[in-house]
Amino acid sequence: MSHFPRTPRLLKATSAILDAVSFFPKGLIILQYNPETLRRTLQVRGAGSEGSDRLEALRLVAPPLETIQLDAEIDATDQLEFPAKNPDTVLFGIYPQLAVLETLIYPKSSQIKKNNQLAHTGVLEILPIESNLTVFI
Repeated sequence: MSHFPRTPRLLKATSAILDAVSFFPKGLIILQYNPETLRRTLQVRGAGSEGSDRLEALRLVAPPLETIQLDAEIDATDQLEFPAKNPDTVLFGIYPQLAVLETLIYPKSSQIKKNNQLAHTGVLEILPIESNLTVFI
């Protein structure tokens, strides 16, 4: 880490991927981030339209929609310091972490195939596919 006084302070963090039902950890993504770039916003989910009468009480229909936004840096430098302990990093670099990040937003192909089979037999209940829970630590 540089000793230049204007160097941004970087913290290490993890995004843990948990099973949505059992909360069993299924994967980790280790990253660094600058805490100055971290933003958290909450959006109220209330009944009625946006232009409703302001004299009426606010009626909440669900918890607020939370968004966490940050600039993250995924770097293999720390793992490359000891190549014997991290042979996968030597071979693949940060590709595994990037692949895990990408698969967070895609449904599993096995679940899509299963739903298609159930739809052809007429026993499918139309529900969105449940995804894993991602927690920022």
